[in-house]
Amino acid sequence: MAKRAKPSGDFKHWPLWSNSQFWSFIRSGLRSKWSRYPVKFQVLNAAKRKALLNPRAKWEYQCDVCKTWSLQKDVEVDHLIPCGTLRSYEDLPQFVERLFCGAEHLRTVCKQCHKIITKEERSKDD
Repeated sequence: MAKRAKPSGDFKHWPLWSNSQFWSFIRSGLRSKWSRYPVKFQVLNAAKRKALLNPRAKWEYQCDVCKTWSLQKDVEVDHLIPCGTLRSYEDLPQFVERLFCGAEHLRTVCKQCHKIITKEERSKDD
């Protein structure tokens, strides 16, 4: 039988996980629910038009940053105010509030722009 790790940090009821494993699990679950958040689809619908560039596609979406048109598989919905970290119970209310925000705090961006934006935000945190 494997020896159980000593409980650590905030989540003492599941000693097999470290704090970071537990909060990663919670963050992943919340982001999974956000993928079906109705406001996200309102933002996407506001940025779409009938496809002109690809005859096989039905819709194209405009990036709010570079203004290019892309297929849905090439766009993402970005938070104008980053959700922040989720490393403790104290972070939970603010993270959830920012994650499930209104349409006025979201924008449609192409994957290339989103990658640049995310990299810049993460470099500020370091």
